[in-house]
Amino acid sequence: MRNRRTSSLLAVGIAATFVSALTPATTFAASQSSAAKDALRQFTQQKPRWRQCDTGSPATYQCATLKVPLDYSDPGGRKIDIAVSRLRASNAGERRGVLLLNPGGPGGPGLNLPVAPELELPEEVRRQYDLIGFDPRGVGQSSPVSCGLTDGEQNFERPYRAETFAKDVEWARTVADKCRAKGGDMLRHLTTRNTARDMDVIRAVLGEKKISYLGFSYGTYLGAVYTQMFSRRTDRFVLDSATDPARIWRGVLGLSCAPTPVRGRATPSSTAAKRSATGPGIRCTAISRPTSSRVPSGSRAASPRQR
Repeated sequence: MRNRRTSSLLAVGIAATFVSALTPATTFAASQSSAAKDALRQFTQQKPRWRQCDTGSPATYQCATLKVPLDYSDPGGRKIDIAVSRLRASNAGERRGVLLLNPGGPGGPGLNLPVAPELELPEEVRRQYDLIGFDPRGVGQSSPVSCGLTDGEQNFERPYRAETFAKDVEWARTVADKCRAKGGDMLRHLTTRNTARDMDVIRAVLGEKKISYLGFSYGTYLGAVYTQMFSRRTDRFVLDSATDPARIWRGVLGLSCAPTPVRGRATPSSTAAKRSATGPGIRCTAISRPTSSRVPSGSRAASPRQR
């Protein structure tokens, strides 16, 4: 009996020791989280001034401009604009929440997506969701960054060829130098994770506990990163034409797509082949590159958590 009582006392003592040891760390983590929320309150509690986006659009299609920190580690520093649009659910009684939209890119503007004719959403979706478009940071009407490139410099379709490799490297350096000169300190803050943080500010400003999301191409990667960072604030996420996170973005542009006949259908044009790497009649193969043109040995593609 004495041994049992001694064992019980020892167990209680050990547990109390662990609890007392862990409590300061837990308290510190909680205080950090609370401090972060307080620092972002000026952004999450801002009141958007909704207005009709333009005279030719429906009155229910409204736009607003939000403020977000350029650097989320310094929320008291420089602020930038995020342009947001909203097309309200057509049936308030059936409304489920908001559906954020992203067209991909990276760098594709999405402000007009709620009224874009090519976004063929079912009527059921339009009845239940406010459709929310936005231009990601640095794009469109969201504090846009321009590198001042010529038309020729904007052509990034440069698959590896030995005879043009040196010229293509020089082009890449020119683009990088121009963007560094024009973009200044802003470029390093135009990241997927910061765009996901902007999305969460949009969620908070709209007064929603959770968001639903529809993203295409690169937008699938953005959506995946958001679910990692804000897993408790996600409702229904649709990731269309998903990209491989292990190939962001070094390997993605190294695909060579060629049109091929499928079941008697006409062969797609070369233009259509460029637009879609997954549509009917498109065959894609990876382009092999020499080791010297790749990242240094020992480097690896970063996971979504690292960007």
